[in-house]
Amino acid sequence: MHTADEKLKWHVFALIALMLVLGFAHEWVNPWLRYDRDAIEAGQIWRLVSCHLVHLNQWHMLMNLSGFFMCWFFFTDLLTRKILWLWFSLSSIVVGLAFFYIDTDLQWYVGLSGILHGFLIMCLIIGWRGNRWLHSIVLTLICARLIWEHTPEYDVNYLQGIIKGRVYVNAHLYGSIMGTLIGLGLCLKNLGLCRHKTQKNKKEISA
Repeated sequence: MHTADEKLKWHVFALIALMLVLGFAHEWVNPWLRYDRDAIEAGQIWRLVSCHLVHLNQWHMLMNLSGFFMCWFFFTDLLTRKILWLWFSLSSIVVGLAFFYIDTDLQWYVGLSGILHGFLIMCLIIGWRGNRWLHSIVLTLICARLIWEHTPEYDVNYLQGIIKGRVYVNAHLYGSIMGTLIGLGLCLKNLGLCRHKTQKNKKEISA
């Protein structure tokens, strides 16, 4: 399998290892790292980012880590360290800020699933030209699920027995929006680079 960045795996494994440690120690670390509106208002702004790295319990953590690992595994030919950290830094900060400024009634939140939705969408967008039909179908299914999640028929408590909490659908929406924006931004950047190289080659040939 072709890999776009050989050193990316160590960054992925480091993130996974960090979330594993925090996940197994959730009872001790969550009070200090989860999104907590009152604590953020008191100045603990790191929670805007750290809330995405902690989970309700081990099952919650393992579900999200499996999705993260699979995204990396299937899109290893597209991803680089720069793209990984661009996604994580922008998504975690912006989604955290969306919680704070838009969802003013949200008191606390934990979990990777919000920005993980964006990670998958970003990967599908930047790899769309390589497999248009499959990526279009998956993107359509994700959009359909996001719409379904915001209807009265969707049960936000369907995982209550496993993760001991409800699904916060706005996190999925905000993360997906960020993933879309990052993916489109990367595509536009690559398109600009390709055009620049083409023009440069034409000039060299004409010279």
